[in-house]
Amino acid sequence: MNGAPLWLKCLPAGLGQRLRDRPELLAVVHNAGWLFADKALRMAVGVLVGAWVARYLGPSQFGEMAYVLSYVALFSAVAQLGLDSVAVRDMARQPSASAQVLGTVLRLRLLAGATAWAGAVALMAVLRPGDSQTLLLTAVCAASLALQAADTVDLWFQSRTQSRRTVIAKGYAYLASNGMKVLLILAQAPLLAFVVVTVVELALCAAVLYWQYRRFPADSAWRWSWPHARELLRESLPYMVAGLAVLVYMRIDQVMIRGMVGEHELGLYSAMLPLSSALHFVPMALCTSLAPSLARMRQHNPAGYQLAVARLFSTMWWLMIPLAAAVSALAGPIVTVLYGPAFSEAAPMLALHVFTAVPVALGVAQNIWIVNEGRNLISLYRTVMGAVCNVALNLLLIPSYGGMGAAAATIAAQSVAAVLSNLLLAPAMFRLQLSALVSFRQAASIK
Repeated sequence: MNGAPLWLKCLPAGLGQRLRDRPELLAVVHNAGWLFADKALRMAVGVLVGAWVARYLGPSQFGEMAYVLSYVALFSAVAQLGLDSVAVRDMARQPSASAQVLGTVLRLRLLAGATAWAGAVALMAVLRPGDSQTLLLTAVCAASLALQAADTVDLWFQSRTQSRRTVIAKGYAYLASNGMKVLLILAQAPLLAFVVVTVVELALCAAVLYWQYRRFPADSAWRWSWPHARELLRESLPYMVAGLAVLVYMRIDQVMIRGMVGEHELGLYSAMLPLSSALHFVPMALCTSLAPSLARMRQHNPAGYQLAVARLFSTMWWLMIPLAAAVSALAGPIVTVLYGPAFSEAAPMLALHVFTAVPVALGVAQNIWIVNEGRNLISLYRTVMGAVCNVALNLLLIPSYGGMGAAAATIAAQSVAAVLSNLLLAPAMFRLQLSALVSFRQAASIK
């Protein structure tokens, strides 16, 4: 980070000096601040514009759009290939290899994205024969799978703890796309136009990311390496399957609600999801910023690393429980103000679903430990267990309880994946997670 950030001047002198004396911690805090700003902007703009879109389309059309977006999202794990954590770790440990990592990841993702687009369209044609509208919406929306390769640039900035560059790029694209949605509402545009905007956003983001990288490039040109590609794919395969499993238990509920109880119920459920998942940016921003420094600490200071992981879990518990409880208590007024009377039945769903933020935070924190310890299969097994749990509970609960059943199933699945699975897969981690609820010092003593 070049120079001290301006916000340091706003802090008490003692705290500001402590951060200046610890440049690595300052970089983490500064990086996390940019990520928080990005997510806060997305949450504020996305919730307001999303609520307006939902009001305009109504529960049924909004549910149809949510169905297509959720369906396509299931293929994004294949398009991304689970390479994020491995690539960031490798570049943080060996900056000289960054150009080779980036070039290899980009080409792998371009090929995977094109394959995922073809697979998504072909499978939808089989699942919904004769439904030309849904097939068209899917073909347009799935184009985003290939554009996700542009996020390779984000990995470079993450490894350098410079997420500000990515925040700027994605912030411009996000604001532009939401401005387009407002114009579409005012023009009384059809449903297809709103799906097109989701693809345009990614195209804009790719262009700005390219511009940002041109200003802050790696030391050498990106290059392809087939041996490195094989190694990346071998190590990232569990993460890709785990990512697919995560998407299954994060998105399959919407696909199943549409099939079991219809677009209207799905529209209600999908409307409250952005409000519930808005809290997820807190652990993700913290862990994205901390991951590079924790990877280095694991190599050079194992005792400090153990304490830092314990402190991280304690932070997740005591930050997310009060936040989730506050949103749950205010669910009724929030939904009524944002979405209006037509969506009032979404309030109880939000009040319950928001508690997924707690296991999500614990799972995100554990992923840092999994990557640093090289225990990739844990990530695979725990998410598969969560996905199986979610599908089974959705089949049991959605026919009788609709969106409320799906919300309960999601909480249970997240808890299984993030915490309870460790009883079998990593008992010491399970004890650490529970002990961190009481004291991170007690947790740090667990072996």
